[in-house]
Amino acid sequence: DCTDPFSVEAVRASMGAIFTQKIVQCRWAEFVEWLRGGPGQLVGTSLQTELDYQDPSYQSPCFILTGNEAQGMPADYAAECDLLVKMPMRGKADSLNAAVATAVMAYEVLNQFRRT
Repeated sequence: DCTDPFSVEAVRASMGAIFTQKIVQCRWAEFVEWLRGGPGQLVGTSLQTELDYQDPSYQSPCFILTGNEAQGMPADYAAECDLLVKMPMRGKADSLNAAVATAVMAYEVLNQFRRT
C-alpha cells in the first residue's frame, strides 16, 4: 500500500522503462494463491538466515521478495518464502537499502539463468 510505480519519482528513476512492463496489483493472499497455483520460487532477502544469496541454484520463474529497510519483512511473508537468503556485508554497514538489495538479487538470479 505504500508503493506507486507510476509516481513521478518512480517513472523518472526507471527512465520510462516502467511503461514497457506489465504491472499487476493484488493483496498478499491473492499473490500467494496465484504463485502456488503454478511454477515459481519465492526468494526472500533476510537478515534472519545464514544462507548466502550466491549459494542456491535459483529456479525459473523466480520471484524476489524484499522487506522494508527498518523492519525487514513480516513473519508471515517470510514463512511463505521457499528460500531466505542473506547478502554478507563488509565494513560497518549492516544492510543495503531495499532497492539496492533487490537489484543485487535480480542480477544474481539473472546471471545464473544466463549460464544455464
